[in-house]
Amino acid sequence: MYQRRGVARAARWAKPDQSGPPSPDLYWRRDHDVRLDNVAVILVEPARPENVGAAARAMKTMGLQRLIVVGSDCWRSGKARALAVGAGELLEAVEEYATLAEAVEEMTAVAITTARRRRRTRPVHPVESVVPHLLSLARTGPVAIVFGREEWGLRNEELLLGDIWTTIPMATAYPSLNLAQSIMLVCHEIAKASTGPMPDYPWQPAAKGERQRLIDHATRTMLKAGLYPRPDVEGYQMVLGRVLDRALLEDRDVQVLHGIFHQMDVYMHQHELKSQE
Repeated sequence: MYQRRGVARAARWAKPDQSGPPSPDLYWRRDHDVRLDNVAVILVEPARPENVGAAARAMKTMGLQRLIVVGSDCWRSGKARALAVGAGELLEAVEEYATLAEAVEEMTAVAITTARRRRRTRPVHPVESVVPHLLSLARTGPVAIVFGREEWGLRNEELLLGDIWTTIPMATAYPSLNLAQSIMLVCHEIAKASTGPMPDYPWQPAAKGERQRLIDHATRTMLKAGLYPRPDVEGYQMVLGRVLDRALLEDRDVQVLHGIFHQMDVYMHQHELKSQE
């Protein structure tokens, strides 16, 4: 009798025949303007090749193509290829950089993933609210989402390279997701958001490298003038970077501000020469 009930129960829960091709309803239908090829996933100094392989597989599953690895060649390991089932071409096309600053030089927007609260914190936004903005900006230029080291994340100077900080909301205060799990969840959010509404940006922001050079120029000028609002240069750069990132400056905006700071430099130099006469 028990055996018969077990057979009946199994019949009720039996899966339908899946020998044919998957239903089109199982796939997301994306907005034709979405450029997932402009969305890069950046891994900073990954220590475990398995995580890179799992990242490649997650990206391929969710329609992403561009994988960047900073400061590590562990992705060349056979362990990475073993985890990158069906996504070997992403490992073949990995872009390598020595530093995160070099990796984000051309990006128009950079999202930094973090699970920790820090002494000097920017607002940290849930990933589902950040992704639509990234995808909208990806229509006109490359964007990136950055994942830190498995054990301790990113250095302060690397955090400063982010335009926005994001995190994966969890039901507990203990951040127990590992790197591969985090990448899978973020890639899923990107794929899901690519099918829905997103904000419209009618201009293309300047690349990260151009904005960083503006921050460096402004810092030099302000220090020369004795004007900066916080007791350390790093804090000032973080504040200024946050202001400029919110403005989404175009290339011409960056050049205008460079011109303003240049005129300030010239004025201070002339004033210094006169004072020496």
